[in-house]
Amino acid sequence: RGVSRTMQNLLRATIGPARSLFISTISLLLVFGSANTGNVFLRSLATRRANPSPPMEHLYGSVLRLRGAGEHDSYSNANAEKELGNAAYKEKKFAEALEHYEKAAALDPTSMVFLNNMAAAHFGLQQFEECVAQCKKAIEIGRANRADFKDLAKAYARMANAQTKLGDLGAAIEAYDKSLMEHRDPQVELKKRDLIRLKERREEEAYLDPAKAEEERQRGNALFKEGKWVEAIKAYSEGLKRDPANHLIYSNRAQTYLKVMDMGGALRDCERCIELRPDFPRAYARKATVHLLCKQTHKAKETVEKGLALAPGDAELLDVSRKVQAAVMGVGLSKEEREARAQEAMKDPAIVALMQDPVLRDVLNDMQTNPAAAQKHMQDASIAKKIETLVAAGIIQMR
Repeated sequence: RGVSRTMQNLLRATIGPARSLFISTISLLLVFGSANTGNVFLRSLATRRANPSPPMEHLYGSVLRLRGAGEHDSYSNANAEKELGNAAYKEKKFAEALEHYEKAAALDPTSMVFLNNMAAAHFGLQQFEECVAQCKKAIEIGRANRADFKDLAKAYARMANAQTKLGDLGAAIEAYDKSLMEHRDPQVELKKRDLIRLKERREEEAYLDPAKAEEERQRGNALFKEGKWVEAIKAYSEGLKRDPANHLIYSNRAQTYLKVMDMGGALRDCERCIELRPDFPRAYARKATVHLLCKQTHKAKETVEKGLALAPGDAELLDVSRKVQAAVMGVGLSKEEREARAQEAMKDPAIVALMQDPVLRDVLNDMQTNPAAAQKHMQDASIAKKIETLVAAGIIQMR
């Protein structure tokens, strides 16, 4: 009640029309407080009105503007150094490029790009250990600052390249895997596959030992004699890891495959043995045996003939040759077995090609209608060989 209208007007002018609630509060204070208290408060407000506090931007604006400008300048200077480094790198001036990249990294230590570039320069200088260390640092900085996945992938891939040069192939493959987890790059995938093959080849080469291979062959022979064919195959296989060019082990394992009726494995080993030693008669004998068991008599006949041309007196080949001749003549075969042999032969593309040969078909028709012409046609070596093949296959029968 002691507050005059003049004082209320002064309050409104000082605080502003939006502070009506505050004015009411002040009015109450002046009503219930002492006159001296109200007067002191009003004088304080008047002083603030006459000398207002400077706004925040006046106090800190200049500082903020200077700080922003400095960061922008540092970033620009870092990129400028990077461009200088790139130019030197393209000219294969790796030491000069490294200096520029180091300056760029010092100006912007939160960017892994400059560290990646430093690693590339170390790689160009063939400083592979330094390259690996720089890549690891780049990855650490990149993860801390949420770098792009492609930049992280690039760092891992470059580290893998350096580790390959250092001979640490296992670590390099692991680094390639991590690179592909960050970003799928077909070139990195190709490098990884090539490196895996290189690692396997080096491991195989390091495992070679002809003396231990012969020990495994002898152990396999002992197991074979005991009838332990599966164990014998394992011993022979271990021997081949130690000496992949040992034709004797292939021959022995082929014979063991026959015991367990693995015709595919036996045939592969016989063919590999012949590749290594084309003059080894035992391989031909065992390959012919595989053909006989597969009802491919025409192939068995061809294989035996090749073997006998190299070793006419080989006992094992001669024994298999007698079995082949008996099979060609159909000794002991029923009508159903003969038909089954012919059907099996028709699965051979070579037999199908002979049956579709127009010249041979005319010859066979002539021989069927004019048996006397058979002797004339058989005087032609090429025709005779084709007819013998069909006879051996059970396609045609000679009476």
